[in-house]
Amino acid sequence: MRKTVVLTLLLWITAMAAQAQREQDFASRFMGLYGEEAALSCHTVSPSMMGRIVPLTGDSLPALRQVLSQIKSIRVVMPTAETEMPNLKDKACQLALDNRRRYKPYAETEERSIYLRKRGKYVVEFVMIAGKPTSGFAVVSITGNMTEDFFSELMKI
Repeated sequence: MRKTVVLTLLLWITAMAAQAQREQDFASRFMGLYGEEAALSCHTVSPSMMGRIVPLTGDSLPALRQVLSQIKSIRVVMPTAETEMPNLKDKACQLALDNRRRYKPYAETEERSIYLRKRGKYVVEFVMIAGKPTSGFAVVSITGNMTEDFFSELMKI
């Protein structure tokens, strides 16, 4: 009986881990829908790469370590050239709205919209959709297990 319970528990944990790995982030979903049609590119930056890029000073080091420990990946989607698809920001915002059970609006201005995907008390994805005729279009998707303090720590860097 005890072996059956342990085996069932192990199978359940394995299934949950497999499901979590299949989950798409916003950037990969948007690329799947519009990547080829709009000539988009997606670049991924890992936390270890960010640690090498960001200049470290004595004051910012603790805040940077705190922020990087909560990030799994950063993905940036941008057009590779002049695109024939002028309303990419609208399409990205509509994708977030179509998945409103998953992505909740956090902040919005004329130039950018920010959405959060939460699981319990953690923010597992931060999505910023920016677009303006003069500055172009970009989607930034940050995944990880970020706490509410993440954003205040990010501002200290």
